[in-house]
Amino acid sequence: MSEHWTTKQIDKYIIVNKKLGSGAFGTVFRGFKKNDETKQVAVKAISIASIKDSSKMVEHIKREISILQSANNPHIVKLYDVARTPHYLYLFLEYCHDGDLKKYLSTKYGRRLSEVEAVIFLKHLVEGFRTLYQLKIIHRDIKPANILLHKGVAKITDFGFARVIDTGMNDPAYFSRVGSPLYMAPQILEGQPFSSKCDVWSMGIMLFEMLYGKPPWDGDSQYNLLQNIKKNALLIPDAPVRSDKIKQLLRQMLVVSEKDRFSWEQIFHHEIIQIQEAQIKNNLEQLMKEKDELSRSESLNKLYMEMNLVVGYLDQPEQVVQEPSSPQTAQSDDGKQSIDDINNEKGLQIINQYDTEQKRRKAMLKYNTYFLFERNIAFFFNYVIQKVIKMSHQGILKLTQELYYTTIFCISKNQNVHLKRMSDQLMSKNPEKFDRETWGRYLISQEYKKILTVTKNDIKHTEDFYLEIYKKEKQIIEKELAQPDNKRATKIKQVLDVNFDQNTYFQQLYQQVVQESLETIKIMIKQTKETDSSYKDLLQLGWFFVICLNPYLEFKDINMDFNQFYEEMQTLTEVQLQEKIGKRLDL
Repeated sequence: MSEHWTTKQIDKYIIVNKKLGSGAFGTVFRGFKKNDETKQVAVKAISIASIKDSSKMVEHIKREISILQSANNPHIVKLYDVARTPHYLYLFLEYCHDGDLKKYLSTKYGRRLSEVEAVIFLKHLVEGFRTLYQLKIIHRDIKPANILLHKGVAKITDFGFARVIDTGMNDPAYFSRVGSPLYMAPQILEGQPFSSKCDVWSMGIMLFEMLYGKPPWDGDSQYNLLQNIKKNALLIPDAPVRSDKIKQLLRQMLVVSEKDRFSWEQIFHHEIIQIQEAQIKNNLEQLMKEKDELSRSESLNKLYMEMNLVVGYLDQPEQVVQEPSSPQTAQSDDGKQSIDDINNEKGLQIINQYDTEQKRRKAMLKYNTYFLFERNIAFFFNYVIQKVIKMSHQGILKLTQELYYTTIFCISKNQNVHLKRMSDQLMSKNPEKFDRETWGRYLISQEYKKILTVTKNDIKHTEDFYLEIYKKEKQIIEKELAQPDNKRATKIKQVLDVNFDQNTYFQQLYQQVVQESLETIKIMIKQTKETDSSYKDLLQLGWFFVICLNPYLEFKDINMDFNQFYEEMQTLTEVQLQEKIGKRLDL
């Protein structure tokens, strides 16, 4: 397609001369519906001249169109329409705002994701493969560049090498060698028969890359890559720390012998993929066995925190609205309706409008990022509470009963104060320091609705937990006040309420209580041998208490990945922890 054009009209779509990328065949451009410029599409333009002499390429393209028309799943990129002119074949596809997984990985620390995020993507893609499996489709080119992201939802794209098979999905058969070598199953590299398990291998390579930042095998040629796979057993790194379940799944997906490799049926039923209803039921049954309201509240808080520790785009994917219309193939010529250049002035105006809208949306999303950041800081306090409770029950942390409950009370109240301040900002029609026009856009966005719902749920839960801690703290303070000259109990009594408005007096008291607990933890660290298994736990807890004193010294970037922060804290050795936090703890 020549470069001089700005926009073109093809049937009911406008194509903008802005490349989004390239697929197995053709170039992908940005576009939109003629009668609704807000309905963006991705347009794959395939030159007729480039394929007319290749029956194989024509067959690949027909197959891609057929598969996309039949595969209806929120995790498979949709095909809306197909149009043909004498010079080009156009595929009008679902537009994904956030690019592909390859680009996304390049922006992450270490080119890897947290396990939580990687599993979210894995679940999305497995859901897409449920549909492909039912339709007896193998993709044959699964790789990060062929996974598109749209507001937290991962979608499979580029079916140029895909095909429908007429044998059993697990029955090896001879197919052509296509795909990207680094992600190819060894059977394809070797020119041997293969089945749908080739996609299981590719997904396993991609999952490994998401978790560890690089593929498990490499080679400067297909031959060397194959030899490395055959000679070198799968080696799973010790760092970053990953769960035993995900490591075991990798071992089951990346078995060189296809007959011994996991099938899609086994992956569909794997505990990582399925909702653990039995486990949830068991947790609730254990919860009801707790002896008193405080113990039940602590257990419930632990469950809620484990499920909602970090939230963000990828943790709260929006519902994908199904396109009601089915794709139709349209025949047209290069006449007035199909290929004429639209007036360049109007075309430039549309492009500039797009760019302006993108800038406005980017500015609006900064507000959403800010609120997600503040919410995740609030739940860092909850995380610390759970550490205190767990380590106290294990006998690792030894605080007096009065200091133990006062510490939990103060951190819990501080979390609620933090969430209350955030909620007040969200409910404000014009918060200070926020641009009024951009804020108005944010108030009507889907992102705002999501974070508002999350915040309301969080507040409901954290206030319920606080009320149980408040009752216990009130009992303890009444006993402490019976003793003469108990200054701290007197101070605590003044903030022993359910008021979560900003309060300078409470903040000063909060700092004093956290600092006192921190001093006790530091003494315990110095008294514990470095070889003791509890030494690392005490170092971590000491560091968390330092952060509690001023979280913004540690959490400086509103774009930070909280999942990676928690993973890093688990990955660091005792020596690394000492180097990182020794000076801050004054050890």
